[in-house]
Amino acid sequence: MKRAVVFAHYDKQNLVDDYVIYYLKALKEIAQEIVFVSCCNIENPEKLEGIVSHIIAEPHNEYDFGSYKRGFLYLLPRLDEFDELIFANDSCFGPFHPLAEIFDEMDAKDCDFWGMTRNKFGINKHFRIIEYTQPHVQSYFLVFKKNILMSQFFKDFISNIKHEEIKSDIINKYEIGLTESLVKEGFSYKVYVNAFENVSNIAINKWRQIILEHNMPIMKCSLPRLINKNSTTVEGWQKIIKQVSDYPVELMENNVKRIPYVRKGKHTSPIFVKRFLFDCLAPCPFIVRKISSLIIAKCLPFLRD
Repeated sequence: MKRAVVFAHYDKQNLVDDYVIYYLKALKEIAQEIVFVSCCNIENPEKLEGIVSHIIAEPHNEYDFGSYKRGFLYLLPRLDEFDELIFANDSCFGPFHPLAEIFDEMDAKDCDFWGMTRNKFGINKHFRIIEYTQPHVQSYFLVFKKNILMSQFFKDFISNIKHEEIKSDIINKYEIGLTESLVKEGFSYKVYVNAFENVSNIAINKWRQIILEHNMPIMKCSLPRLINKNSTTVEGWQKIIKQVSDYPVELMENNVKRIPYVRKGKHTSPIFVKRFLFDCLAPCPFIVRKISSLIIAKCLPFLRD
């Protein structure tokens, strides 16, 4: 297998963090070429030397799919040289397990593209508190096989990515739209973690279970950064990672300290209470979860991390 990676990056301080370097080195073990595309003017590009083959660093305001597009267009003249193309981004910590083992397992499956997880649901673009069935492979890690790479449809889809004002429009048009359009064109897909079909966004709402029980190799950065503190609890996340991997959790801790995200609250409930609460809420309809998160944020802050 000859593989290429397009890696999407963004950092508010224009830096390439150490956890990103760890991730890139793991990708380099299973890919021959990595195109690093940053939506900022990075200040420490020397950290990428010997790891990536090409750097594109320019603010473009098109989010991860805009970076995927730029890396794809760079590779386009030589795309026929590769058997697989990987889209990955810096929104994840890891990997906690060798990627080669995961690729060996997925390469044996009959599919045209695959990802780590699937989200069964999407948000209605007109009534944004309504969720409905719209299965799609989540875009933080996507792998496309050669028949897709050589299709004109895929080339046109990626080449026509453009700026969208609202994040949910990006998800609907590109993340959900890519899976739906490829399936409509006759391509098939699989996911590595095939679990919790009735739970929306298992990478967030069932992060602990998929790491412990389903060999999930990565963890969304927003979790330890406490971006999702109204939807789940991450208390004790270091112990969870150490149960399954020798991944250096200090890389995650240092990033959380460096980035000025939401900090831990002063008054929190026992961990078993929070886990029970959020596990009960996870399979509920979106509007129930949305209302619950607002109530927790405004009235019950002691239930948050």
